[in-house]
Amino acid sequence: MRPDPDIQAKLRAAFELSPLIMCVTGVADGRVRDVNDAFLNVTGFTREEVLGRSMAELGLWINPEQRERGLATLRAGGTLRDVEARFRVKSGEERVALLAAGILLIEGEPCILSAVTDITDRTRIEEALRESERRFMLLFHANPLPMTITSLEDQTHLEVNEAAIRHSGYTREEMLGRTKPELGFWVAPEQRQEIVRRLHTEGRVRDFEVTFRTKAGERRQLLVNSEVITFAGAPAVLSVSVDITERAHVEAQSRARGDEAEAANRAKDEFLAMLGHELRNPLGTITNAVSVLERLTPDESMRHLTAIIGRQTRHLTRLVDDLLDVARATSGKIGLLAHPVDLHELAGRCLETLGHAGRTQEHRVALHGEPVHVMGDAARLEQVVNNLVDNALKYTPAGGSVTVTTERVMNDAVLRVRDSGRGISAEVLARVFDVFVQEPQTLDRARGGLGLGLALVKRLVELHGGSVSAVSDGPGRGSEFTVRLPALAHPHGDHDRMDRAGRAGSTPPRRVLIVEDGADARESLRLMLEHAGHVVETAEDGPNGLLKLAAFRPEVALIDVGLPGLDGYTLARLARRQPETSGIRLVAVTGYGQAEDRERALAAGFDLHLTKPVDPATLRDLLARG
Repeated sequence: MRPDPDIQAKLRAAFELSPLIMCVTGVADGRVRDVNDAFLNVTGFTREEVLGRSMAELGLWINPEQRERGLATLRAGGTLRDVEARFRVKSGEERVALLAAGILLIEGEPCILSAVTDITDRTRIEEALRESERRFMLLFHANPLPMTITSLEDQTHLEVNEAAIRHSGYTREEMLGRTKPELGFWVAPEQRQEIVRRLHTEGRVRDFEVTFRTKAGERRQLLVNSEVITFAGAPAVLSVSVDITERAHVEAQSRARGDEAEAANRAKDEFLAMLGHELRNPLGTITNAVSVLERLTPDESMRHLTAIIGRQTRHLTRLVDDLLDVARATSGKIGLLAHPVDLHELAGRCLETLGHAGRTQEHRVALHGEPVHVMGDAARLEQVVNNLVDNALKYTPAGGSVTVTTERVMNDAVLRVRDSGRGISAEVLARVFDVFVQEPQTLDRARGGLGLGLALVKRLVELHGGSVSAVSDGPGRGSEFTVRLPALAHPHGDHDRMDRAGRAGSTPPRRVLIVEDGADARESLRLMLEHAGHVVETAEDGPNGLLKLAAFRPEVALIDVGLPGLDGYTLARLARRQPETSGIRLVAVTGYGQAEDRERALAAGFDLHLTKPVDPATLRDLLARG
């Protein structure tokens, strides 16, 4: 019976269109009878170069012994399934593949049909993961702080480091496979219950204070941080503890000896004053540079950039001014630099900043109302809005709403912050603006803070000649805070706008990748470089940075060291190992500026280490060199 031509045509189409690497070779002579397009695309050969030649002549197989074993299996009537093999393409690059093969008759001749899946990228990722896990375990066991890994499901110990063994008094064998309650670690069972609850609901616990009992029966105070991770393919809890027993004793003694506490406060004040003085010089340089930049550039994106820099520099300058006179700040004697301020625009900027920081992602946050101007200190008014919104977010469960509204009511500029949160009891409402007043806290102190935020709001609002009030219908019914300030009848124009002129420097255009998790820092650097004529791509974390290095192929990569997902040092090491990214100029841009930090960056594979904030002239020189 002759083969159906229609079926043959369909089989041929399937062969050619298959995403798998397909190859037909003779059983007797091993020469190539046919290949599909995927074979040619991956190997780099042309069809004419491969037809009629053997795999040995093409130099594809890296391990001839493995090939001979496979041929022997096929000739004996067997088949090959998921055999991992390495082959070399025309360019000489080595690839990793999974091979499946069998013998079939083609036009009466026995031939080997091979189907190959290229798993090179997957293998590289798996190797990187294994290396990451190896480094993690090295750091885990070398860490001087007690660390444990426990099962999320039943809380049994899966791994402990040497510091945990020394601190607890138990041996490794005694701890593995047993829970902390079985070992008698917990003095207060409710502390364990609260930690377990938060790990299941939030996936992490931060700065949780517990009372711990060692094998010898000694009680210790610990500060615990825990995070849900994946360990050995299952959900687990990584915990690190800091023994604060001695610190607790010292704090108790300090509270009993007021004179020593006062001396410590004076020393702190002197240190802060000295720090503020030392910060003035670089702040002056930054302020001057921003002023020059505002005058020189007509470009809208650069005006946006200088506005960001100027705003943040002004904030920092004000903080330094307060540090120089701690007594003035703590006593409420804070001076104001008043200018016309649009409360609506200022509130929007605050919400945007909180959004970039990830503070609003679990809530529905909205801004309503109209522009309304006051004469005030923008930095201090931002503190007011930020504290009120942060307070609302803190006491509103995930999924709840926070609404900010601005309006003019007669001669007052009114800003309201309304939330759907837990509300305020009548007892607390009467004292809500007093120092250190908070709603009752649970043991985990999930909402944090010292009870100073609303007290600071009240002082700042009163300094602006206004008032602040709070209302709530009671627990579970939300709350509303209202700020009233004298409104401006005729607001001035944009106080910060200046004439700008000049041109960017003559640095040749470069392809630059920015890997930075801070949104403002990433955006401001991108705008500055694009304004200078460079082609810029950005990434917000380590894994995306690694992908962008391979895809974008920049000439220079500016990489922050403290990145989520994959830190900058690991990113640099991985980049140096891959042929396509090994030649890129890597620059560490970090806030860590000690000699050992520079040595660590260079050892990881960086070409240069720059400390934040980076001097623009230094960056221009760097890019000029390529």
